[in-house]
Amino acid sequence: MKTKLQKNIFILTLPIFIELAFFILMGSVDTIMISAYEKTFSYALGSVAAVGNASTVINLFGVLLNVVSTGIAVVVSQYLGAQKEDEAKKTIYTGIFIQFFIGLGIAALLLFLGNTLFILIGTPKEIVGLSYDYLFYTAISLLFVSITNAISASLRSYGHAKEVTKTVIVANVFNVIFNYILIYGYGFFPEMGVAGAALSTMLMRFFTMMVSFVLLKRIIGLNIFKVSYNGDYARKIFKVGLPSALESMTYNTMQFVILSFVNKLGTEMITARTYVNTMLSYIYLFSGAFASGNAIITGYYIGEEDIEGAYKNTLKTVLYTLSIVGSVVLLVNLFATPIAKFFTDDPLIIKTIRQVLWFAILLEVGRALNLVVIQALRATGDTTFPLVMAVFSMLGVGITCAYLFSQTLGLGLLGVYLGISVDELFRGFTMLTRWLKKTWVNKSLVRG
Repeated sequence: MKTKLQKNIFILTLPIFIELAFFILMGSVDTIMISAYEKTFSYALGSVAAVGNASTVINLFGVLLNVVSTGIAVVVSQYLGAQKEDEAKKTIYTGIFIQFFIGLGIAALLLFLGNTLFILIGTPKEIVGLSYDYLFYTAISLLFVSITNAISASLRSYGHAKEVTKTVIVANVFNVIFNYILIYGYGFFPEMGVAGAALSTMLMRFFTMMVSFVLLKRIIGLNIFKVSYNGDYARKIFKVGLPSALESMTYNTMQFVILSFVNKLGTEMITARTYVNTMLSYIYLFSGAFASGNAIITGYYIGEEDIEGAYKNTLKTVLYTLSIVGSVVLLVNLFATPIAKFFTDDPLIIKTIRQVLWFAILLEVGRALNLVVIQALRATGDTTFPLVMAVFSMLGVGITCAYLFSQTLGLGLLGVYLGISVDELFRGFTMLTRWLKKTWVNKSLVRG
């Protein structure tokens, strides 16, 4: 079978968008339902802040799950573009093999170091226990996410993102049901609160992994029990995936440090940050979907040695993404108050959310440029420069500006997001300049 990708960014992006939307929804459903739980029972106070702290700690290491999946997407796309399908399949087998051990290692690390990390970022003592409750089941579920990500990246590279999307939708529906049962307690199930939300997510991630095994066999013809390791394919995967993961880990290190600034502002600001991040995650998914779709198309172009096709398609995708993201940010601001009131009745938290959202356009424009152009650069095989810029900008510019604006200038949570925006804009325009100069040409992983 010779696989030929239909290079239409909207056709490829739509199922990825839906998949990302429902993946994000699974996390935000936890926040929404825990928020309602906290408002219902006075003894549950601090539950939302606990989820926010736990999520930051989990994300610090969870990005390593993308080491292999990002590499698979690029290498498989280039092989398919070059009409080397046997090599593409061997890459998938190697990727799944590696991903299993990465997921297992991260889960174990979080379970053993969770409480230490909470103390390190200054998590208020009253929510440390709740934070670990949420982390416990979520950490275990990362093993399932790890394997699923590798398979999903493979299916997307073959142009079969919609099958993954259907699975994620079903999992989200059941996640809501199990959340209700396990958070509040129903029938024979005890009331578990924060831990119940995490347990529900774990069960649904296991379900998604099992369905992914079936899709891998039916669509690509690969058997999960025949996975094997090949050093040559592993090196190509890591050449793309490792810099990408280190870049993401640098971002989460920045968020980890910045959370220590937020924790000094008190539980209300921790809660406000959790709500803001939940809202911004739905703006992010537009950039994320276009970036993922464009990366697959770029990989095919590079495999076909069509440099101009890759160049022009990425620039068009940047324009589409910026237009859509700008419109969505405006729409969110128009309905910011009712959205905020959906989460909370606290007037200070609502006011803070509205303040931050007014400046979200700066953050999201920078993020859109970063996601689309950086993933395009990786798809060409240009992986080192984005990593170097990430370390310099996030740890140098982002953290410094966030501290300066929030602490020195006293802008509080707004200052934190302004600092992050400066980092995103600086990196975004730097990456766009690199793309325009075409310094990424001749970095293909499967030719030469």
